[in-house]
Amino acid sequence: MNQTELKILRKIKPCKIEREIIEEFADKLLKIAKEVSKPFYAYPQIVGSISKDTWLSGDHDIDLFIIFRKKISREKLEEYGLLIGTTICEKLNGSYNIKYAEHPYVRCKISKGCAERKKGISFFDFEIDIVPCYEVKRGDKIISAVDRSPHHTKYIKENLTGYGVDHARLLKYFCKRAGIYGADAKRNGLSGYLCELLIINYGTFENTLKEISKLNFGACIDIENISDEKEAKRKFKDALIVIDPVDKNRNVSASLSAQNFLKFKIEAARYLKTKKFPIQKKIMKNLLIEKLKDSRGTSFIGVKFKPPEIIIENLYPQMRKFARRLARYLEENNFSVIRYFSWTDEAEKAFIIFELENKNLSKFKKQEGPSIFSKEVDNFLAKYLLSKYKPYIEENKFFVDVKRKFLNIDTAIKHFLKENRKEIPEKIAERKIKIFDEEEIIEEVNRNRELNSYLVKKYFEI
Repeated sequence: MNQTELKILRKIKPCKIEREIIEEFADKLLKIAKEVSKPFYAYPQIVGSISKDTWLSGDHDIDLFIIFRKKISREKLEEYGLLIGTTICEKLNGSYNIKYAEHPYVRCKISKGCAERKKGISFFDFEIDIVPCYEVKRGDKIISAVDRSPHHTKYIKENLTGYGVDHARLLKYFCKRAGIYGADAKRNGLSGYLCELLIINYGTFENTLKEISKLNFGACIDIENISDEKEAKRKFKDALIVIDPVDKNRNVSASLSAQNFLKFKIEAARYLKTKKFPIQKKIMKNLLIEKLKDSRGTSFIGVKFKPPEIIIENLYPQMRKFARRLARYLEENNFSVIRYFSWTDEAEKAFIIFELENKNLSKFKKQEGPSIFSKEVDNFLAKYLLSKYKPYIEENKFFVDVKRKFLNIDTAIKHFLKENRKEIPEKIAERKIKIFDEEEIIEEVNRNRELNSYLVKKYFEI
């Protein structure tokens, strides 16, 4: 490791006292979890970075899996999983919420005072995800998506050894600083498991960055050589393909967006030149929309609604789908969309914002017809010959000037919202969706720091 990496590692690697506190709490948690799970013929296992020793100092989130036998029904797995999770939390004097992924699970928060103070180290807060899953053998067909997680933990513990765990810490921290860490639907970045696999494959933190900086889009990494590369590239149409060593039919990097893969490559190349970690900071620009309008000669419009009460992992994909469909509809009606964005605070506000070449169109548009040699000429002339403005020929091809359906962007959006409800994801369609006009967008972006920073990154950062 170079001096930069050693300096960073001293900052992010848990100290002995912090480890002791975590280990004591984990032992206590497992003891309680075993007692609570036993009557249900289930057993607990801590998975994730705590178990793999790739966690960063200050990160005290614990993934506790409750593993059930295959013969239990999905309904009972969910019912017993919630009962076990809430009981464990109560025994730890914590508070909990029911969260939802593929199936419901318990998120337990242990407040300050539940962990012992040691040698001046502050009390810790713990957040524990208590997740039910099925016991499946490696290579067997999974029943729920989380069933792989215990096998992931086992694979990393067996293959990421010695100083490899520290190199994994460096890569995770690097990705966090670059703003591309987290495989959730909001971030579309690298998971902790993916970071660990990259270190196993490339050996060191610096070598990983060196190799990543050279990869092309669609590159395939298969650590265990368990799949055919051509087949994998046909199956997975993702920016990066990393075959899961415990399941050849899964791409570990499926959640990594093409944009974030590009950022990963660029930040990796930058580090190799400068030996400096990325600096992550929220930048806010005053009068952002006004300045964009002036410098780019464009217009802005959007829609707004209150986020539906669905799990966050579903909210972001549904908003992106809504934005894509509305953008496509506007393009089909000749409104040239330059950029579009979806943003939400996850509680009260959700916006789809479009940047357009213009908001108003001429009454008529030029529409291309068939070649003069086509068999469709007679049908084309029969349809348009009686029009006020007659068909004409340019370079052996027919054209005709036809009236547009919409002349104004507001009208087009309102028509979409009224007549194309099936194009809007169901839960969003249930909300009252309103036009978000340019003046409102300007006002919101000027006062909303999070939205402003989000747009600044979209326009001015990779």
